[in-house]
Amino acid sequence: MYQLLVFIHVISAIFLGSFLVLPWMIKTIFSRTGDEFIGFLRMALSFLRSGHYALIFLMVSGGWMVTGYSAFPSILWVSIAVVLLLLIGALMGMILKTLKKIIKEDYPSNHFAENLTKLRTMSWVMFLTILIAVLIMTNPNLLNV
Repeated sequence: MYQLLVFIHVISAIFLGSFLVLPWMIKTIFSRTGDEFIGFLRMALSFLRSGHYALIFLMVSGGWMVTGYSAFPSILWVSIAVVLLLLIGALMGMILKTLKKIIKEDYPSNHFAENLTKLRTMSWVMFLTILIAVLIMTNPNLLNV
């Protein structure tokens, strides 16, 4: 069972790592026009939705491995790991909500231009949060007090 949990955890982490390209994806959206623009936004929506599932699998498998199969790490490490994963999920949700709102507009490219700085900022914050989460979670002894 432990090997299955590790497999699910690693696959989910790899999928979450693919969100590191999100700031560059947002940068390239302006090079698309018309139906290609809307299609790209819809693809980004489904990408973000599946990212939420990856986060759920990460939290469940990680929590199961920590409580069931290993020496319990420090409470600080667990707290920071959970907060980072929740922050990543919140950022995904905010980006998802903004993209949904853009798609529903009559002129989505204009609305996208209005929200571009917000989307860039949220995607870069998510980029940094994922990097910090990887650093914290691969080094559980880092926060032993």
